[in-house]
Amino acid sequence: MKKVYIFLAEGFETIEALGAYDVFCRGGLDVKTVSINNKKQVSASNKIKVEADKLILEIKDFSDADLLYLPGGYPGYENLAKDATVGSIIKKHYEEGKLLAAICGAPTVLLKNRIGFGKKVTSHSCCKDEMSANYVYTGKPIEEDGNILTSIGAGHSVDFAIRLVEILEGEKAVEKIKSGMEL
Repeated sequence: MKKVYIFLAEGFETIEALGAYDVFCRGGLDVKTVSINNKKQVSASNKIKVEADKLILEIKDFSDADLLYLPGGYPGYENLAKDATVGSIIKKHYEEGKLLAAICGAPTVLLKNRIGFGKKVTSHSCCKDEMSANYVYTGKPIEEDGNILTSIGAGHSVDFAIRLVEILEGEKAVEKIKSGMEL
């Protein structure tokens, strides 16, 4: 079973994190939410409180991850970008050639950690200029370049998560998700 970690920072975008969590579970992935704080309870940008499965400091090794997923949301993506532990984990994961996904403002976390410069990316339009300086910004709903996968924002959360499941588990898993969700 493929393993996914979803990083949660204060101010994360609810649908980008929890919608993806739901789709990943439906697709047969082993999914864990990870609080980057020193407490499991994390507040979304709309103040919904979520209890993460683990604290980032409880997980000594993320090498079992097939995918690391960074949701956006303000100020969630800024909090992810400021966290040195998150930076070192995603950088190592990327350098090992494993999948790294970021949506909305979260592609700026890649930028702040100098990951994948020159690759094609997309992000929320508010980050376009910032991203364009070091990446080929496409503005597409979903962009894939090697092991970096990005999406433009909340409205594409489910499609993005389904695409990630397709990459990890194949078309049969996608058919199961679509059938169960009436897509």
